[in-house]
Amino acid sequence: MWRLLPALLALPASAFAWGPEGHRVVGDIASRYLTATAQAQVSELLRNDRLAGGEPSGRRTLGEIASWADEIKDFEWGKRRGSWHYDDISLCGTAEYAKYCRGGRCASAQLARQIELLSDPGARPRARNEALKWVVHLIGDIHQPLHAANHGDRGGNQVQVSFFGARDNPPYGSLNLHALWDVHLLAKLLADRGGERALVSAPIANDDRRRWEQGSISDWIAESHALARDRVYAPLPVAFTCGHKVAGVVALGEAYYLNAAPLIDVQIRKAGVRLARVMNEALDR
Repeated sequence: MWRLLPALLALPASAFAWGPEGHRVVGDIASRYLTATAQAQVSELLRNDRLAGGEPSGRRTLGEIASWADEIKDFEWGKRRGSWHYDDISLCGTAEYAKYCRGGRCASAQLARQIELLSDPGARPRARNEALKWVVHLIGDIHQPLHAANHGDRGGNQVQVSFFGARDNPPYGSLNLHALWDVHLLAKLLADRGGERALVSAPIANDDRRRWEQGSISDWIAESHALARDRVYAPLPVAFTCGHKVAGVVALGEAYYLNAAPLIDVQIRKAGVRLARVMNEALDR
């Protein structure tokens, strides 16, 4: 399987939306649809790219830089930006932006900010380089439904599950719903589909692409929020009601996976198409 890491299932619960493989697929799909001008701009912005620790990265593609925003969490300055990866919108009731995005510390606000910075040819090259990496990553993040919803359970991090009988998420403790959607469901999908290359190269109909390109950041987050309600929580084999947390260990297997797999497939491809749209608008001027 192309670049599918054997250690994928050992990643921490809140480490990555989609895991590094999923973010890489989003970036690689987007690269298929960049204009020549946008691609040239990306190449220039990555010419002197650096890793989170400041070392030269040698990275040259959107897929290769897609997980930088997670890699910086190993540093204190990266940890302080942890809330940039999600919009913690209540699954039930009225969403209050001022509460879940105080001071602009949420994915939607930061994505808009980073797009503006990326679009500014007069900005410092290092700032635009980091803005590029944030944009690539955050577009992927907001298409993971549990990065756009919260049911008083830290986006599913406090809902304990077993997946095909497995309960452990070594060495990080028990498996939870957020980790399942971040990593484990995608890992199984990649295994079933033949790896990353198969997802990247799968054809996307022109009608689908044109339809997916429509909308705004807030529209895309609202879409993910609805999917969290209807396709993440509602199919759980336990009674789910607003105001009541899911208790105990929820056993999930084939039925839940078959519901989730096509959704993840579409969300990953939507993210790639939408990332390309954003990049072309920001860089092809």
